[in-house]
Amino acid sequence: MSAWDELVRLVETGAPDGALAIADADLVHLVQRAIDERSVDPELNADSVARWLPALVAGYRAAGASGDRGDETEIPELLRILTRWLHPARPRGIATP
Repeated sequence: MSAWDELVRLVETGAPDGALAIADADLVHLVQRAIDERSVDPELNADSVARWLPALVAGYRAAGASGDRGDETEIPELLRILTRWLHPARPRGIATP
């Protein structure tokens, strides 16, 4: 499994409860692996991303809270935000299908 796939799985499973099931140091290592694989923008700092990612997931939970868990129907939107935030920028003028 790629590091990107692992990050997505962490967010998908952690978003409803607002927490990621990974130790801080392991998350930094996973983000660095994703950067090394070029699935996360190499201009980003692994330590910073590892600090912000749990905050994003906690914010998702807080913004969509309607009881004990977040609104799971919005997880795809959270993943879209995550993808656009972390993936390397595409060169301008290149259309995607």
